[in-house]
Amino acid sequence: MWIVILIVLIAGLAAVLLKIVGKRLAVAEELPDQPNVAVDTPQIEPVAYSSQTIDEAVTRCLRLAFDVQHCDYQIVGEHTAVLESIAGALDDSVHERDYFPRRPMLLPKLLQAINDDESTRQELVRLIMEDPALAGAVLQRANSAYHRVTPEPVESLDRAVFMLGTDGLRGLMAAAILQPVFRTPAGYFENFAAITWEQGERTAAAAEACARANGDAEPIVARLLGLISLLANIVLFRLTMDKYREHPTLLPRAEVFIQAIRQQRACVASLIAQAWKLSDISIAAFTEQQQQLSPSLMSSLGRCVYFGDLCGVLSVLAARGSCTNDQALALLIEQGADREAARAMWTAAMANKQTS
Repeated sequence: MWIVILIVLIAGLAAVLLKIVGKRLAVAEELPDQPNVAVDTPQIEPVAYSSQTIDEAVTRCLRLAFDVQHCDYQIVGEHTAVLESIAGALDDSVHERDYFPRRPMLLPKLLQAINDDESTRQELVRLIMEDPALAGAVLQRANSAYHRVTPEPVESLDRAVFMLGTDGLRGLMAAAILQPVFRTPAGYFENFAAITWEQGERTAAAAEACARANGDAEPIVARLLGLISLLANIVLFRLTMDKYREHPTLLPRAEVFIQAIRQQRACVASLIAQAWKLSDISIAAFTEQQQQLSPSLMSSLGRCVYFGDLCGVLSVLAARGSCTNDQALALLIEQGADREAARAMWTAAMANKQTS
């Protein structure tokens, strides 16, 4: 009897549950389909190509090169005409040897040999002897007070290469590419050449270190592009000076040179790379600087050029007490450099000592 009653209760309960489920299913069928709502995730904006801090650092470095305290007034009058004529002359000037030195055919071979652990000193000596001017520079550097440790002069190129070592030879490569003959009137911007050469060495070292740290670009190419980016400054200096010669009553003003370099440097570097028939990826690295892409959106080689340039500027200032190591590292990391890569780049830039 009790079993029958239990069965009836279970059956009744089941019927009630089925009725409830049926009603809910019917309501669900009547409701319109609801779209999937994605959870909003914050998008990280790419860091800007430049910032107020970077702009100020670049300006301070250029003021140092031109030995001026301020450059904040407007460019007016005939100085404006000089500045405008520079922009109009860039494409044609690529064919002027006075502005764009011939491609140093020996330089890529030498840099490759210097960076190749299997290269012998004899191979380096043989390459250097192909360029008498460079051979003389090697001997001269080896006999400087900084390098020579004995009273006897260094007369053997082999011994000179041994004494200078890899870093010393790299410094000479920078001088070789950044040392066209200046036609600067006495008393005008006498610091420019020395500061630019120094900055070029620091920039090239940092660009190479960036390539090595990230492992996604050829270090030798990164170093060469770092040098070219400062050669662009020299080319613009010479072009601006020539434009001033077209206005013989006009005294050259540092502001015009600085403005020309800031506006046209990446374009000129790209023109040099094209004139030297470098690879498309090398030319593209400078194009990315012209477009002022975020460093996070640049190619591997473009980032090497970008961070090499930034390290070059900051290390020139740091060498003169105008920037601390912590400030420089913080800025590199803020611009997207990996912490370890930032340290490697900064160490390389600061390792380049000023030489006479």
